[in-house]
Formats: sequence, structure tokens, C-alpha cells
Amino acid sequence: MPDTQLLIELDGEPLAGEDLDQVLDVQVEESLDEADALTLVARLEPGTDGEWRCPLDPLLTPRTPVVVEVSRGEAAYRFEGLSTEIAWQLDARRSSRLTVKAVDRTLELDLEEKVVAWPGTAESAIAEAIFSAYGLESEVEDTPSAPDPDVHVLIQRSSDWSFVRELAGRWGYAAYLEAEAGVLTGHFHAVDPLADPQGQLALGFGGDALDVQVEADLVAGQRVRAARIPVLSDGVQSADSAGDDEAQGLSSLGGQATVLLSPEDVWGEVEPLAAATGLARRSAFAVRLTVEVDTAGVGLLVRARRTLLVQGLGASLSGLYLVERVRHELRSDRHRQRLTLARNALGLTGDEPFGDATGGIP
Repeated sequence: MPDTQLLIELDGEPLAGEDLDQVLDVQVEESLDEADALTLVARLEPGTDGEWRCPLDPLLTPRTPVVVEVSRGEAAYRFEGLSTEIAWQLDARRSSRLTVKAVDRTLELDLEEKVVAWPGTAESAIAEAIFSAYGLESEVEDTPSAPDPDVHVLIQRSSDWSFVRELAGRWGYAAYLEAEAGVLTGHFHAVDPLADPQGQLALGFGGDALDVQVEADLVAGQRVRAARIPVLSDGVQSADSAGDDEAQGLSSLGGQATVLLSPEDVWGEVEPLAAATGLARRSAFAVRLTVEVDTAGVGLLVRARRTLLVQGLGASLSGLYLVERVRHELRSDRHRQRLTLARNALGLTGDEPFGDATGGIP
């Protein structure tokens, strides 16, 4: 793992020296739309007393805290989670190993299904209240005003995490936990697809990767419309959004088909345009690029939920992407990243901050 630093903590105690050397494989993944996940594989050694011993033994207790931090220069990704699965592979030829899987701390928010009434509470305020109940910091984007409690009462019939994710989905928001500098923050907001990129990948022939796969669903983008008469009103509320106002390229993939906003998508007296816009924007991300890179070769530790510049794939596919998923695969001699990138448009806008304006070979 040249130039990559790795920290592993089991139940608050760091692995070091010989114990760290027994760890054979680390795979840790952060994602825009799923819980972050971890897999650790370590040697399993037989003792003279007939017991099997492994440096990962502290994780045998369900939901034991585990931390993995991967850093390169000033960039770092920190996983904070709880052990959930374990597997023993026993081999008389002394190649036995123990595999432990963990899920980030959204697991804590997902352990109990409950029924809770939230009268007159905006959905962003609900997310903030739930994060606070678990001692988390919060980064929350406001949703429109709350439903009138005399007309509608929002009822939660699920775990806290399932409910937060449901609320986020109604507005095209992302909901996730992120650990930085020892602080765990709950996020509930839209992700900016036009934000400044965290770095640049050259994916042309002889570039940062030898194998690149790109798929595009050219008709997945939805134009979302709504027309309804709210309770206690004789006026009609209407909404219409093609989701093409944040296009990452010259030719947006938004608004290819038209759908109607369901009553279940927006509750009560909430103005529907914000929901229509968020859902339409999200549907436009119909280009998926998957690639594996060697971290030492690209000199970049990529983070999910941020943007990344891609060049070298021609004028249609080069440009700004949103990083949906990053899987770090670490062994003693290498650090690779498997990336899933998404885009809501094709073509270059002409103002990308790389010199290869045609998207040709770097």
C-alpha cells in the first residue's frame, strides 16, 4: 500500500505490530445510497490448547465497534461501524482465516421498528431530531413547511433509519452518516452535482485505468408533474420539473418521460414543486461508469458523495461525474479503488478545468 496509511481499531483499541500484520485483506466501501460497509480478513492460528486465535477476536461479540481509517496525504476516509457477520475458514495446511463484516452506525438507527406521530413537523426537522437522539451532529437541508397538524399527522411506522431514508427519497435527498475528525454527522440533503471536483482521472488508453465500463439509459430521466387541490382549499397546486437544471454536460438526460407526482410522494399542505424537482433531478443520473484504479498510480484517494472530473473518454463521456460508490481494497502490497460514477448528461460544457477539450487521449 505505497503512501497509503491504514488505521484499524477494534472496540476502541488500535491494531498494531504483529497483530496488524496478520490482517490479510481490508475492503471498505462508502456509498451515496447504501450504508457504508467493511470486510476484514485475518489469519486464524491454532493454539496449543486447541483454541483458534485471531487478532479480530474482539469482534466476535455482536455489534462491537470497529474503526478503519484510510488516508493518503490530506485526504482520508474513516469508517465507524459495528460487527454484524463472521465466518471461519479452517484449513489443516495453516491457511485458516477469519472474515468479519461490519456495517456503519446506521445499524444503531435501524434496530427497532416503532410507531411515532410527528404532528406539524417539517421532514427536515424530523431528520434532525432523530440524529440528535443518537448523539450525532447533523447537516440537514430544510424541506418545505410542515403539514397542517389539524389536517395531516405524519406517522412513522418503521425504524428511525428507514424513516429518515424514506423522507429523504421523497425530496431527492441523500441520507447517510459520515465520520470526520472523530465527529459522526448525519446528513440529510441534496448532493450538488456541480460542486468543485475533488480531483481528476485520465481514463484514455494508457491512462489511469485499463478497463472502463460505461452504461447509459437514455430514457430514464423523468419530467415530474403534479396538480391537486389541497384539503381545506379550492385552489389548485401545480408543479412541473424536468430535472435538467443541474446538467453536468451539454446534453441533459432529464425529462425524457413524464410521470405524475403521487399523493404518497408529498404529504398534506406541503408545496409539491420542491418534491417534483428533487425527484426529477435524481432520475436524470442515467449514466454509470465503473472503473478500478491503483491508488499509487493515480495519486488520489477518491471519496463518495462528491464530484470527480473524468477525461480521455471522448467528447460524449468526458466531464464531471458524481461519485456514487468507492470500494477500497487494501493488502500489504497494494491499494486499489473500485469506483462507480454517475452522470446526468452527455457531452462537455466547454468550461471543464482540464486542457483536453475534445476528450481525446491525455
